[in-house]
Formats: sequence, C-alpha cells, structure tokens
Amino acid sequence: MRELETLEELVSINSVFPNEAELGACLETRLKELGFSVRRQHVSENRFNVIGERGDRGAPVLFYGHMDTVPPYGKWSSDPFELSERNGRLQGLGAYDMKAGIGAMLCALQESTDRKLRVAFGVDEENDSAGAWKLFREGILDDVEGIVTTEIGDTADESLGTRTITLGRRGRAVYEFRVPGRSIHGAHSRGQENAVSQASRLAIALEEMNSRLPGHEVLPRPTQFVSRIHSEATSLSTPEEAVLVVDRHLVTPETPESVLQVYKSFLEELYSGGRLEEANGRAAVRIRPRENPYLMPYVTPGETRFAQEFAGAVRKEAGEPVFNYGHSVADECILASTGIPLVTLPPVGGNEHQADEWVSRSSYLRMAAILRKFISSL
Repeated sequence: MRELETLEELVSINSVFPNEAELGACLETRLKELGFSVRRQHVSENRFNVIGERGDRGAPVLFYGHMDTVPPYGKWSSDPFELSERNGRLQGLGAYDMKAGIGAMLCALQESTDRKLRVAFGVDEENDSAGAWKLFREGILDDVEGIVTTEIGDTADESLGTRTITLGRRGRAVYEFRVPGRSIHGAHSRGQENAVSQASRLAIALEEMNSRLPGHEVLPRPTQFVSRIHSEATSLSTPEEAVLVVDRHLVTPETPESVLQVYKSFLEELYSGGRLEEANGRAAVRIRPRENPYLMPYVTPGETRFAQEFAGAVRKEAGEPVFNYGHSVADECILASTGIPLVTLPPVGGNEHQADEWVSRSSYLRMAAILRKFISSL
C-alpha cells in the first residue's frame, strides 16, 4: 500500500460527520488486508468505530485516529474530495485533519511484528467525541500500555517538521451566565435595569479576566472568550434577561467544577466593586449541559518509558525530537484521562476547517517512516 495512493483514497471518501460509515467500511477492509481481526463498535445509527487487533506479545499498543471531517467550508480552488499537489502540499478535505495521520498509520502497520497492536478509528471527533467516549466507556483502553495518535498539532514552527511530539493538551468547558434585568418603558430607561447593558459589562470583565488567569508549567495558559450573548424584549421595553455563553480552555489541575466556583467568586467581586449593578437580582452561572462530559486537560510526562521509546524513533528518522503541548482539545483528552501514556505525532499542514486544507507531502511520508520505525522497535 503506497503512501500517496492511500491518502488519495481516504480523501476521496466523504466522511463529513455524521457520515463516516463509508470510510469506516474502507478502513475495515484495509485492516483485514494487514492481518488484523476487525470489529465494528456501534456508536449510533449507521455510525461505528472500527477496532482492529493483531499480534500476541505483550500488552497492546493502541494507534488511534478519527475518521470524520468538517464540511468543505469556504471557496476551494480544487475539488475538496480529490487529492491534488501544489508545491509540495497535498490538498484535500481532511488531508491534514486527519486523513494523513490515518494514511501514515495504515502504511506503517505493514511492518511485521508479533507485538500486540490495537487500532481504533473513531467517529464524531469534530462534533462531540461520541466515538472516543464509546471506546473509553467500553474498556477498549483498559489493558493498553501506550497510545499513539497522529492528530494535528499546534506547532508554530514548521521548520521542526515531524520532530514535534505533542505530550498534552488543554481541556475545555462551556459556561452559561444568566443576567437579570427589569422590564420598564424604554423611554424611562437609565441603563442599570437593562439586562443587555449588564451583560455587556460582564462580557468585558470576562475578557479582561484573561490576563489574571494563572499560567501552567508546560501547557499554554488558560483562556476564555464570550461566544454568545442573547436577549430580546417586546415592544418598547427593556429586556428582563440576557444569556451570555463563555468558552473556557482549562489547564491541569482545573476542572469544569473548579472553574465554576472561580466564576461565582468573580461575580461577587464584580457586584461588590460596583462594575455590575443588581437589577431584579444578581447574575448566576452554571456549566452548560451537554450529552457527553467536557474534555479535561492532560500532560504525559516526557520521561515516561513510552514517550522516550517513541522519541527514539523520531530521533532516528527526523532528528532530535521536540516536545510541545496543544492549545485546543481533541479526542486525546478522553484517551489520556485513563492515565495511559499518550504521544501525538502531528504532520505539518494548514487550513484545517477552511478552504484549501493541505498537508506537507514530505512530513506525511516521514510520519509514516517514524511510525514504521517505532513499530519495528516494539
């Protein structure tokens, strides 16, 4: 199975979530050709993870990738479902995020070894991570020695190429603030009773709060932003409530619950300091409900044996490895919550979630070579 032909096949299959089934069937076939016993793990109607296993020596090493992509946003200069090459860049929907990573795995898994290898390709990463949560909840990770993923990274230095190993990511949670107001005739409004006015003050204070958030030893510092403000009134009246939604990236040891307490204290500070005024009560905050839990931050220590063994493969194929830490969440946050060492080998690429997504041809080929070297060392 050749690297470029493999990526061309993967890109040609539309796997925009929630329609991963065709790609799942393709990967099922490819793994069987590589000698894996394969099964489908049902997630929801016509959606399934693909799980393969091969070998009988030692505890399994898991290779993980997500099958889904976002839609082809923006105006593409080429067919997003047809891999094209321009100046060393392989362009196509999902080429970077993360079909190059899956292709590199498939090519590397041609390496012969009796070591027990487990492969999991999941659905729904670009939405709510339903596939990764299914793997977690059904114990697919319980006996795993270490996890390798090829998700995209956050390195700003493309000159590092595939020498970058991502060892951690920030987590994420979403919060909902409800700011009360008081309905009066708009002709008599003085501002403080207007829920929108109070919510606007709160939004500015939350943006300013970023500079006060504590840093972290290795992860990027925590950040937050206001993603939504909604309110309305009927007739010529001031609105009685405004809802403000805040998206927060977490670092260890923060949890959604600990940040909730920080926000509650922050609201008290704003009222006592006069930046917010009571209008029919005070603002309240809660963790915004969703079906699956929010993703927690994680760090895999670089000195763990698994991380060092993987770094050895990178060193042999690409040069001295560099550890980095991701700004945003991914399925790795779920997989690493088990405490199992997890390393991510990202390709070089760009334009993810926008038109003309691309991955570097040379980094894709080298990524496959690194994975092959690592498998041969197990």
